[in-house]
Formats: sequence, C-alpha cells, structure tokens
Amino acid sequence: MTQNSLDPGDQIPAARRIQAQTLTPEAFAPYGHVARPGLGDVKAIRNDRVHLSKSETAFSHQPDAKEVKLDFYEVAPETHQLVASVIERHNLSSQMFSPMNAARWLVVIWPDGPARAPLAFVAGPQDVVTYAPGLWHHGIAAIDRPACFTSLMWKKGDIAVDTEFLTLDRAWGIGWPDGGPEGLSA
Repeated sequence: MTQNSLDPGDQIPAARRIQAQTLTPEAFAPYGHVARPGLGDVKAIRNDRVHLSKSETAFSHQPDAKEVKLDFYEVAPETHQLVASVIERHNLSSQMFSPMNAARWLVVIWPDGPARAPLAFVAGPQDVVTYAPGLWHHGIAAIDRPACFTSLMWKKGDIAVDTEFLTLDRAWGIGWPDGGPEGLSA
C-alpha cells in the first residue's frame, strides 16, 4: 500500500470524495491535451503494416525553461481510493505523461485552484496526457497494477521554480469504477 492509499476503515467526509470519470480528449481539452492512437491525422505506412497517428499537442513553456527533461516514474498501484493531500503545478512548462507499461491510471486536476473541488479522470494504457502550464494536479497514480510512465517537461533547473508543491488543508478521496482497462475507449 502506498502512503496515499486509503484503508477501508479510514474516513474522508462524503463532501470531500469524488468519483473519477473516463478520460476523453473533449472533457480534458480545457486543461491540457489527450492524445491516443487513432486520433489526429491517421495514415497507413510501410505497406499497411503500421498505422501512424499524428497528434497535435501544445507542449508550451516559458523562455526561462530552456532544457527539456525526460523522467521515468515507476508507480505502485493505489488501493481502494487515492487520498490526495499534496498537489503540484509547473508554471514554466506543460508536463506530458506517456504510459510505457500501465493499465488504468488517474488524472486528478484542480482547474479552479486548490480551494475548490478537483476533477478526476481514469486514463487507459493508450492515453498520453499533457497538463497545461500552471494547472494544479496530483502526482501520477496507477490503479489496477504497477505501472511505468515517462514524463517530458521543460525545466529551468531550479526545483523551487520548476515545480511548486502545495499541501492541501484537507485531503480529497478519489474513487474510480471497478474493473480493468477493457471498459476504456481505445
């Protein structure tokens, strides 16, 4: 169990619990970008043995963030529900997460700021998610099984500037539908 996992006996008030919805590019569009195979400009190449999907994505950054960095996250799965107590944002850059070996995973954001309720989405193994610069979000969270992700982000090289962390006054409980990735659209 990870430090963010909630035992069934622990309590978060009902008013501080939300249920994650299935991630769609349309639902997430105001907060960033979702790319997946089959979206964008799709064509067959190499004698129809490869299908190429060219996805437009905004991967913006401020001029101070001059170095693009590739990070790898090996993530233990959450159990029962995610307890969101620490959130983060990156004011100088978008941040892109690409699953390398994952089932379902959570995308939890605070589009109206940390004083308001979050939105939560269940992403699938085919979903690449890019957070807009300055968007408050929870760190990467796997469900169903351990997962591995890559992250791309422009950085200045100063952790205090590249990533801002905030401990919430009160935690949020994030739940998700039972079942595996089969129910997610591809």
